[in-house]
Order: sequence, then C-alpha cells, then structure tokens
Amino acid sequence: MFGKNSASPVAPLNYSQINEDVRIRGTITVSEPLVVAGQLDGEINADTLHIASTAIITGEVAAKSVTIDGRVLGSIVADKVYLSATAHFEGQLHLADYSDRKCCPASNR
Repeated sequence: MFGKNSASPVAPLNYSQINEDVRIRGTITVSEPLVVAGQLDGEINADTLHIASTAIITGEVAAKSVTIDGRVLGSIVADKVYLSATAHFEGQLHLADYSDRKCCPASNR
C-alpha cells in the first residue's frame, strides 16, 4: 500500500522439522535447515542442523553447522558445533570450529 514493492523485505526461513513424537531409523538428507526434536537411529546429512533439547540422535551427523541442545551418541563431522548447557554428546568429533555456550556435560571419546 505504501511502497512500490508489496513483497516482504525479509523472506521467511524455510526449514524441515522432526517433531518430538517421531522416531526414525535410517538416513536423512536435507538441503535446507533441519530441526530435530524427536529420535533418530541412523545418519543425518544437512547444511544446518539444530538438535533440540528433546532430541536423541544415535548415529552419524554431518553438517556445516550443528547446534546441540539434546543428546547425540555417535560421531559428528561439521565446520562448526555449538553445545548448549543442556547438550550431551558422546562420540567422535571432527570439526573446524568449536563453541561451548557456558558449560555443558559433554564428553568426547
């Protein structure tokens, strides 16, 4: 109404989500950001991955950027990994950059 362009100046962020009540066995590959709140036994390949506090991942994670609020039991290959205070990680970590938000109960074996 007030401008020549009626489109929003900021496009909404598109992302995929696995809800708390979902359990998957297998491999997930996505090209857009992924939020996991459920359980996965297998592999995740994503550009950007957020593992919510309710999530449990058992297997391998490969992504450019991973934010962990939940549990990961397995290996992570990433450029950047962010661990929150609620994160729990057990496994192998292969990364280019590491950030520990405050302090978290994580172990790297």
